[in-house]
Amino acid sequence: MDEKGFTKRISDTFGEVLPILENARKGLVMEKGAMIEESIARFRELLKSRVAFSEAIIAKKEKDEAEIRYVSMITPLQVAALSIENVMEKMAIKVEAKIPFTPNALKELRSLQLLVYSQLTDAKDYVISGDPQLKENIRKSMEEIKRLAGEYELIHQERLIMGICMPKASYLYIDITDSLKRAARAMVDFSEKV
Repeated sequence: MDEKGFTKRISDTFGEVLPILENARKGLVMEKGAMIEESIARFRELLKSRVAFSEAIIAKKEKDEAEIRYVSMITPLQVAALSIENVMEKMAIKVEAKIPFTPNALKELRSLQLLVYSQLTDAKDYVISGDPQLKENIRKSMEEIKRLAGEYELIHQERLIMGICMPKASYLYIDITDSLKRAARAMVDFSEKV
């Protein structure tokens, strides 16, 4: 496969991930565990459908330049995928166990999710176009995610201290924000490999 084939494959995957993530987010907001579980299943199936191809490229003894670049992109994509999967799993736990999040916590998570979606959209386009502005957008989104997550975590601590947020919700909230930060960092690492 040539370089255009690899980049199209990656771009198409990003395009398929975005509606899956949005469906999971809606499941969280509407407290519909089945929507989140469906999103997790679709996400895993999508990733599983990409494994054989990647393993075949990795297994090749001699790789051309395009294959070497593709292989270098796999690790940051795996980190992003594992982080995103963890976010959806924690959403499912929250809904299944009926753990309440405050409206502010849900808004905060939504703003972080939107920034990650923006990164994924920019990465989808960057892998095809190579536009340096898109690469810069990916980095700026990561910085904004880190900044906002830090602010939100402090606000969250205040809610916890005041008894507005419960400890069992706190664990999930922090795990989700940490996973979103990891996904954001991985997308920057990915953009460096493109």
